[in-house]
Amino acid sequence: MSCPTKITAGNIWRLSIAQALAGANTTVLCATGAIIGEMSAPTPLLATLPISVFVGMAACILPAGAIARLHGRRTAFLMGTGAGVLTGLLGTITVPMGSFWLFCLAAFLGGGYAAVVLTFRFAAADGLAPSQRARALSLVMAGGVARGESGRSS
Repeated sequence: MSCPTKITAGNIWRLSIAQALAGANTTVLCATGAIIGEMSAPTPLLATLPISVFVGMAACILPAGAIARLHGRRTAFLMGTGAGVLTGLLGTITVPMGSFWLFCLAAFLGGGYAAVVLTFRFAAADGLAPSQRARALSLVMAGGVARGESGRSS
């Protein structure tokens, strides 16, 4: 098992900023997924499938936790961020290509990215004294508010 990363004020701020930036993933997919699906789906019945396969979030929560437990949170965060980068790259190339199935893969990977983002708040609280946890959690959760989703979690 890997050593936990030392929680510092810098790490808390990085998690907060990452939480804010990562939130765009879900927002963009929800806002555009059905439109892109309708434009590229082989049949109108599949138009909302890209949003539906965002269940990659549910499918990846346990594997992300297992990776964090076995190899450390840093590794899990890097793998999740890699899924986020692939989401953006695949989305960027599949929309002009009109490749519906690759866009669905991008949406699934976006769900995997969201699964990792959900754990940022736990990373902020672990390893801190109980008196410091509330402030750390507040800062990371403020990242979610900064991205414009004040009523919803990642």
